[in-house]
Amino acid sequence: MDALDRRILRIVQQDCSMSAEALAERCGTTESTVRRRIKALTKAGVLSPPTMKVLPERVGRGLSIILSIRLERETPAQLEAFRRAIASHPDVSSCYFVTGTWDYVIILNVGTMEDYDRFLREMIVGQPVMVATDTHVVIQAIKAGAPLPIDEPA
Repeated sequence: MDALDRRILRIVQQDCSMSAEALAERCGTTESTVRRRIKALTKAGVLSPPTMKVLPERVGRGLSIILSIRLERETPAQLEAFRRAIASHPDVSSCYFVTGTWDYVIILNVGTMEDYDRFLREMIVGQPVMVATDTHVVIQAIKAGAPLPIDEPA
């Protein structure tokens, strides 16, 4: 990655809807160069296809929940079934396999506590691999979805 690639990455993180023409102008290069670079960065797996961010509170999902889960290490099949179920659930916006006291941290966006209770009853309670959970209700997001710093090489 060269300086132009890093500049493109910094800018598209701020506004992925910017036209190639505008991006080229901001980068001081041609539109065709920008298109070629974005295509190469996408092919290399540095960029994923652009999406627009939907504000959860504007679509009836303004209650954010952080759920930590500890599982029993039963069988690989049970753990894989749990992962597939969580990954496919529409209330789950993110799920991380983590180190430390907990095994998974799940970020949910739901409309009400009743929706969260339904999620718990359907997805968590009664799971044969479940050991413990810890729930945090987000009062206010201080920083979320920030762009990644794109540093110059040392």
